[in-house]
Amino acid sequence: MQPPPPSDPRDPGGRGSLGWRDPLFLASRPSAERVRRFVAMLLLLQRLSYLLPACSSLFTARGPVTVLSTGRGLDVALLAVALAWNAALFRWVARRGWFDPRAVVIDVAATCVFMMGVTGACLPSSGTCVSNWSSHALLATGALIGAVCERPVQFAALLPPVAVYALAHAGDLGQRLPAVVELGVRVNSYVWFAVIVFFIRRYLAAQATRLDALAEQRSVAEAERAAERARLAHYRQLHDTVLTTLTAIARGGLDHRTEEVRRRCAADAAYVRTLIRQDAIGPATGLGNGLARAVARAAGLGLCVRYAAEALPGGVPDEVGEAMAEAGAEALNNVARHSGEREAWLTAVEVDGVVTVRVVDRGTGFDPGLVEPGYGLRSSVMGRMREVGGRAEVITAPGEGVCVELRWPDRPP
Repeated sequence: MQPPPPSDPRDPGGRGSLGWRDPLFLASRPSAERVRRFVAMLLLLQRLSYLLPACSSLFTARGPVTVLSTGRGLDVALLAVALAWNAALFRWVARRGWFDPRAVVIDVAATCVFMMGVTGACLPSSGTCVSNWSSHALLATGALIGAVCERPVQFAALLPPVAVYALAHAGDLGQRLPAVVELGVRVNSYVWFAVIVFFIRRYLAAQATRLDALAEQRSVAEAERAAERARLAHYRQLHDTVLTTLTAIARGGLDHRTEEVRRRCAADAAYVRTLIRQDAIGPATGLGNGLARAVARAAGLGLCVRYAAEALPGGVPDEVGEAMAEAGAEALNNVARHSGEREAWLTAVEVDGVVTVRVVDRGTGFDPGLVEPGYGLRSSVMGRMREVGGRAEVITAPGEGVCVELRWPDRPP
């Protein structure tokens, strides 16, 4: 019998339910766990299929016998124990995600007790109960044993209930067939329930493992394609910036001693450093790639951008990453056009689920109370961020430069 999986304190389905009512919770769990929870649900429904009729049979009138009679009283007491145990069992399963081996042992022992007690109270001559529900409890226990068995040898756990059944029914076995043959006929369903559930769980678990492997392969392939697209984008940017500058200098088209060429080389060098830094910290996110492209485009304007990104999350939606990168690019364009400076700083960081991108320059700045932001800031920066649920803020003062802060989502960290 396999041990239960470790409990997860963050598991919302582990506090009194198996997570069946929350499809988002089940979808977030590993495939193997979803299989276990599905099988546990089937076993619970099977037990309800005999417990509910057994409870209703207590209210069926059978002559002068009362609930307080000796036989009926024993049947009621054992049924109450069965209800309490099954409630405890599935609460246990809900907390741990699967059946603990100790729970299986207790269930086998409880079924043996039910067969001894209920069978005596439900003999045809006693008239104290409508049906012997302990036989259905035996089927449920067989299904449970089949569900938790990992190897065929573990089916030996089916034998103790069979021995107790033979003992409890010693008085009515062998009346139509030899006792051993009749015992085999009666426990046939019990054994086959175990075998069927065993193969069902193994088949579902194998399919879940296969699906996990396929999902992992797809994830790796998508990551490789994304990395290839990022490399291609970097190669194009290198061609359009660094390689173009070097080629022009080599052919004599640019005089490397002029201030303009020096600024252009400094911007290209900053972009190359950006690529090296990204490679050192691992695969870039979509947002990281977009910001790197914004830095390269600014380099083409002769702007030297000091770029730093700290552990950007990989889960930023594509439309959000694109909006933040384009808004950052427009902010850099404004630096090149209006600040009077040839140097800017671009930083990106994620804190408590909030991604913040800042573009800072040390230029002339302006008075926000006297100068209304231009169309580029209002539409390309602020408008873009509003459309994706973010926010853009311009912080400036005359002679203090400008800081454009982009934040997503629009809430404090």
